[in-house]
This record gives sequence, structure tokens and C-alpha cells, in this order.
Amino acid sequence: MHEVEPVPTWTRDFLRVLGISFFGALFFTFLIWLASTGLMLQQNFQVIEADAVWMGVCAGGMAFLFPFLFTEYKRSDDGFRRDGLIPLILLSVVASAVIVTLVALVWPFFLGERAVPGTVAAELNTDPASCFLILLFFIGGMAWSTSMMMPMMIGGYKVALWLLLPYLGFVFLILFAGVRVFDNPPSLLTTMIWVAVSLFGLAALTVLSMLRNVIDKATPQMTAAEREADYQRYLEDRRRRGLTNESPLPGIDGPQRPPRPPRGSRR
Repeated sequence: MHEVEPVPTWTRDFLRVLGISFFGALFFTFLIWLASTGLMLQQNFQVIEADAVWMGVCAGGMAFLFPFLFTEYKRSDDGFRRDGLIPLILLSVVASAVIVTLVALVWPFFLGERAVPGTVAAELNTDPASCFLILLFFIGGMAWSTSMMMPMMIGGYKVALWLLLPYLGFVFLILFAGVRVFDNPPSLLTTMIWVAVSLFGLAALTVLSMLRNVIDKATPQMTAAEREADYQRYLEDRRRRGLTNESPLPGIDGPQRPPRPPRGSRR
């Protein structure tokens, strides 16, 4: 059994998610820079190029990993607080998406000659439409990833087993979507699709947050006064039945006879 930590304040949870999102964005930016140097290799020792495909994979990876920022197994609520969860989740998704998008504005500088003019990967820091599309991608990806992961985190292993295959399918889908977004020019149709994905993702996340205490019911916790009253009732019941240290009755609470030796051992 691990020691249960107290639930921190709402502000602490919010700032924690934003801080880790920022450092996570810096980490993936480092991976893109490392790929641009030619020092990043695959398992077959082929060089990973810093291109639109790699940028899309990194962006999809950040969206996929976002719900893990909430997880704290040492807390009684597993990191998904029972009060104030709806504003925490929604604001965290939007604010983290803004932070990650701002950090991603430096990614095109690492592409060099591999940048294809007109694509989102190349025009991210110069074209407002590309920047807005990436923001929508992060909002939608983070919202749906959290919608898939939160029931698995708080619902126990049975819920996790039911959602495992859909979640693995979502992983491949978000990585593929990231590559498609970064490796193509922005368009009105693509933007409208991601507007819908983002809105429906935030709506699904809101509903799941409302059902948080239904999916995982809180275990009743006794206060110190309730524990003391329960202990006094226990002592009163023992005194009523005569099970006290002063005058124990025969039985479990009384003195026990020493075991008799076997008959065969007597001389």
C-alpha cells in the first residue's frame, strides 16, 4: 500500500500542467533540432530527418502524452480532482495548446532545405492560417486524448481493458493526423474539420468530467471525531459483554490453557 498524498489546490494542479506542458514542448523541440543535426538514428541506423513528417510525429506525440500530465497515483483521486475538474481540464487543454503552439513557432527554422514551401511545416511561423490550424490540432488532439485516457485512469483495470484497443487505435490516428497536417498546405476544409474535432473533443471532455464521480465513486472517509465515536462504541460493546481486561470471560479474550502433551509422551 502506498501512502496517499493530500489533494493540492486547484491553482497548483493548473500551474503544474502548464509547466510540464512547456518543458514537454521544449523537449520535443530538442528532438526536432537533434534530427536536424543528423545525429538521431532509427533502430536500423538510418538517419531521422527533420522534416514535416517528423514534426507531425512530434506534435502527435505531445497530444497523445498530454493526459499523463494529470496523473498522480499517490493521490486519492489519481490526479483528476473531484471538485473543479471541468474548468481545470478545459482551461488546461486550451492553455497548454497555446503554449505548445508558441513553442512550435521555432520548428520551421530547423527544417532548412527540407522545408517544402506552402506546407504548414514551412509556413508555421509566417502564415496565420497555418498557426491557427496547428492550435486547433493541439486542442483537438489533447481533448480527445484526455477523453480516452481519463476513464482508463479513474475507472480501474476493467475500464482500462475495455478502452485499451480504442486508445491504441487513437495513438496511430493522432500520429497520422499530425503528419497529414504538417505535410500539407492549410486549407479551409482542413481548418473546419479541426474546428469540429476540437469542439466535439472539448464537449466530450466536459461530459466525462461531469461523470467523474460516477465512474469512480469516492470512498467515504471517517473524520477523527467519527473514528473516536466508533472506538467508544466498540469499547462499550466489549464492556457490555464483559470482555474487559479486568474480568475477561473464558473464550478468545480470556486466558488460554496450555496445550496438553500427547498421551504417548507420558511416562
